[in-house]
Amino acid sequence: MIGQTISHYRIVSKLGEGGMGVVYVAEDTVLGRQVAIKTLMDIGPASQRFRSRFLREARAVSALSHPHIATIHDYGETPDGQPFIVMELIKGEILSDLIHQSKLTLKRSVEIAISVAGALDEAHRHGIVHRDIKPSNIAINERGEVKVLDFGLAKQLELGGASNGRGESQTQANTQTRDGVVVGTPMYVSPEQAMGVPVDARSDLFSLGSVLYECIAGHPAFPGVSAIDICTKVIRDDAPPPSQFNSLIPGELDRLTLKALAKKPDERYQTASELIAGLRTVEDSLTDGSSTYKVTQRVHPRSRGLSTMSLIFSRPQIPVGYVVAGIIVLGLLAFGAWLLTRPKLHQPTAEAQQFYEKGVSALQEGTYYKASINLRHAVDADDKFALAHARLAEAFTELDYTVEAKDEMLSARRVVADGTALDQIGGLYLDAIEATVTRKLPAAINAYAEIAKLKPSEAETYLDLGRAFENQDELDKAIEQYLRATSLDQNNPAPPLRLGVLYGRRQDLSKSNVAFDKAESLYKENQNFEGRAEVSYQRGYLLSQMMRLPEGRGAAEQSLAVAKLAENTYQQVRALLLLSTIAYSSGDTAQAQQFATKALELARAKGMENLTTQGLLDLGNALMMKGSYQESEDYLKQARDLAERFKEKRNQARANLLLGTLYIQNEHTDQGVPFIEQAVEFYRHGGYRRELSRCMMITGRAQLVRGDFDGAVKILDEQLQLAKQVEDPGQLASSQAAIAAALARQDLYPQALLRHTESYESNKKIGDPFNAAFTLLNRADMLARLGRYDEAIAALSELEPLLNRISNDNIYKSIWTGYSFVIRAQMDLSQHRLAEARMQCQNVLAIVSRNRESLRELEGQVTAILGLIEVQAGNAILGKKLCHKATVLANRGHEAIDTRLMFAQALVESGDAGGLAAAIQAQENFARMRRAESEWRASLLAARANDQLGNTEATRAQLSRARTSLASIQREWGAEAFNSYAKRPDIKRLLEQVSTLANR
Repeated sequence: MIGQTISHYRIVSKLGEGGMGVVYVAEDTVLGRQVAIKTLMDIGPASQRFRSRFLREARAVSALSHPHIATIHDYGETPDGQPFIVMELIKGEILSDLIHQSKLTLKRSVEIAISVAGALDEAHRHGIVHRDIKPSNIAINERGEVKVLDFGLAKQLELGGASNGRGESQTQANTQTRDGVVVGTPMYVSPEQAMGVPVDARSDLFSLGSVLYECIAGHPAFPGVSAIDICTKVIRDDAPPPSQFNSLIPGELDRLTLKALAKKPDERYQTASELIAGLRTVEDSLTDGSSTYKVTQRVHPRSRGLSTMSLIFSRPQIPVGYVVAGIIVLGLLAFGAWLLTRPKLHQPTAEAQQFYEKGVSALQEGTYYKASINLRHAVDADDKFALAHARLAEAFTELDYTVEAKDEMLSARRVVADGTALDQIGGLYLDAIEATVTRKLPAAINAYAEIAKLKPSEAETYLDLGRAFENQDELDKAIEQYLRATSLDQNNPAPPLRLGVLYGRRQDLSKSNVAFDKAESLYKENQNFEGRAEVSYQRGYLLSQMMRLPEGRGAAEQSLAVAKLAENTYQQVRALLLLSTIAYSSGDTAQAQQFATKALELARAKGMENLTTQGLLDLGNALMMKGSYQESEDYLKQARDLAERFKEKRNQARANLLLGTLYIQNEHTDQGVPFIEQAVEFYRHGGYRRELSRCMMITGRAQLVRGDFDGAVKILDEQLQLAKQVEDPGQLASSQAAIAAALARQDLYPQALLRHTESYESNKKIGDPFNAAFTLLNRADMLARLGRYDEAIAALSELEPLLNRISNDNIYKSIWTGYSFVIRAQMDLSQHRLAEARMQCQNVLAIVSRNRESLRELEGQVTAILGLIEVQAGNAILGKKLCHKATVLANRGHEAIDTRLMFAQALVESGDAGGLAAAIQAQENFARMRRAESEWRASLLAARANDQLGNTEATRAQLSRARTSLASIQREWGAEAFNSYAKRPDIKRLLEQVSTLANR
């Protein structure tokens, strides 16, 4: 297994081996961290049963999150059906080693037991019983933290064999996991485990009692000479007090340990938390002496060593001279046979070689359809040309023709197996290409690096190595190789073309244009129209991504014109699809549809299924960005069906990613998440780190919609690190924005402001007006909520020029314009500038009237603001009516809960008796979501409502909750941000109300 890659984990070394599995150290090639991978060994007829249990229990345990539980990161099966589990790699010591080395004090032993019990408490609350708590499953990392390993991963016990050793050596026999059969490790099993009857959480507490006993006594609770002997004692005998072996053990620790080892489950501790309470009491009572005294551990008899190899040769029976002569003769005979039978190097025909070289050049340029045509001609001209078959497989892989790629790779290997030899470099090329086709990218990089050592002065070598790094998303290294290729061959246009693409991925338009200009100039000199069309296409694609639509359209039109001159249908279709996407982004729907229809008709007529699918995906994505969700869904479903039909795995994954994004964006998470999970499975297995990063971002957004803000921030922070690794500025900016949204939804406005500011600056730097406008609007919102009104108004002033660069046909432009008026209205209302606030709301309603269905949430929010304006203007009946209407309009998500708080405010300020129930409901919602800023305002409303009803005690209780929430805000935000917030006119009035109510 060493050196192999499972999913995206490269096996580095073997860590250990047990009765059912082998554990390896591996490198996570996506996140760049070391992990432990456990694989299940083949154990005969029981394999299938253990395989299903292995993965089922891994799935359950992966949901656990506790500082003393070794995290399960991932699980699955290898392509050949071998199950594996990816776990946190613990660097430190195993408890069994500490016991044997006499490194434990009584106090440290109790501390470790408390940590293990904490881990068990977390598992038991999730309905998971460990069943194999023992010293070798308890690790202490380099920071001294205790980690419980192998949660739920039961092992098989071979009962009946005697053991010459004692102690931990007896723990190597483990039990089967079938009903009626013992489960666990003999020396630490509970009586019910030893009898093979059903167990519950209390069984784990017995096992922990056995571990604690051994730690403090230096002696096992139930020693024996065989598994049967040990199990018999566990069932029949009571353990002697541990103080019998260690006189320093206090009586309370004796009693606690023996209670944990009670034969009947009802007589033990009933829960892990109950055991923890007892352990903490004992821990506090331990004396200084017990903190320094090291428990004496018994000495284990050592097994005899093997005989030395010298004994094998100590008495040779045949004279050495005869032996040496015989070996020489055999060697000469074998060499002669090899010379006669060795495969002959294959020399491809001149025609095949010519097509092959053209195909390889096209691959290096990234013109994969052109490469496939030339390489097909090469294998037709010479079917025994192994590298031509392999390169054709590579071209098919890039075109997403999965079945065809597999067939050609098999043909390449068949040719070699049939006796066609390759020299050293040819063999390395074949290995590198196969690794590329199967997405074993580190292996491809290694093979190409070896070729570069053998052919250090050839530009093509570094082009291949650069492409391998590019596929691995290691842009720095890819650029380094392309620059080296350029220095070796100034007349080759492929390196500057790839450099232009990579600089574009980094949103460095200046360097990208220089590289594209160089490539275009070389293609013109060579009269290569297809190359020129490719340069124009890549330039147009980059400009469209940066929302420089007029320039992007010009480049795409040029690509289309040159592709027609070259009579290259593939490039014509791509250019038409790009023009369609640009037209949609520009708001010209009619022209976009014309381009799309023409492209799809041309692709279908030429049998270019993959381009047809890509075209539908591009259209679906463009329509999603435009806000035309139903049309987008229709195109994406068509694309997914086509991808499934033609086995286009990469297109299918992209369709899943876009469909999942569409549904989650519309807050249909249950519908969207399964699509994202399918995409993740493909991207993770194939090492597509950029795409995997996007999946993680969408998953984080799904967590936001579900209200799991901590989970969202955790996922998005991981995704941010991955986006940094793949050097994607756009994803980095989006990651910051998504994390900011999660923080804002927890009312952590200062932290959200910092992230939105970073995202805005990144989007502005890369020239993305669409996302820059989004993050700037959210930045203005955070500034307004913190009472920094002048800065908020300045940010909103910057918004208008950005919105002017976005098509009027884009629904987001209307949404963001509307929300800019909402922010202004909220600031005016805060300052009791009712006329100005009403005018801003009218501006919003004018926008809503043009697209009411898509702007329903916006309408709900502005209607609530209008309701509060009316209440404060003295029109209580109208104000309450408007606020109630707002709760109907904004009936989902974050805005719905905020709108209900505004309704509660309208009721309380109007003296309506229903205000109390509405305020308490809002308060409970905010407490559950840990939104302290909103919770304190809801608590104050509840206090005011109780005061209106004369409920003095209830008023004081609600005031206490409000003050607690205020203290939490000040602690989490910091004094500077809180003081700015407290100066907001409306917040200032609320704080005065707190003082007034408190003084009554």
